[in-house]
Amino acid sequence: MNSYSVRPKLMVMALGSLLAVAVLPPARAVAAARPGERVFTYDDQYIQLEADVTPGDSKTRFGLDIAMTPKGGWKILADNSTGTRPLRLTFSPGKCLRVTGKSRMPAPDVAGTDESGAYSEYFTQKATIRQDFTTLACGQKKRAEGAASLHYLLCQNNKCVGPFSREIRFRAPEQK
Repeated sequence: MNSYSVRPKLMVMALGSLLAVAVLPPARAVAAARPGERVFTYDDQYIQLEADVTPGDSKTRFGLDIAMTPKGGWKILADNSTGTRPLRLTFSPGKCLRVTGKSRMPAPDVAGTDESGAYSEYFTQKATIRQDFTTLACGQKKRAEGAASLHYLLCQNNKCVGPFSREIRFRAPEQK
């Protein structure tokens, strides 16, 4: 085998490797958070979601704010009379974080009974859910990490699509 026949094969392999890397979606690492830094963004034809790490009232406390903005004609189902909670946020805080208090969000801006007699509440404008966390002692060395799962339904003209789920990974802010 001469070197002339080997080089084209190596060049094809190298080019193939470069193309494979270029086609792969970018990896989402757990974002290193500074207070006010965006740690998650999602945007499609129905909704825009953004999550930010925000400062708390002490060095060991911080918050995760998740902003949900439905696109034109869509609304987020906040609650209904079926007893299930269509809009919910669950957490896996990791071993160095503790969830502090309950999640807070504004009151839905539209409520009423539809033609089936079911009572529903909706967000038609931007709604922000906030959850506070406390960093435990082990988090000072390891930069405590957590994950949140946002579950929601989107509705238009009395018909809903979903449920949708989005996972948001975050880190506690660096302590100075």
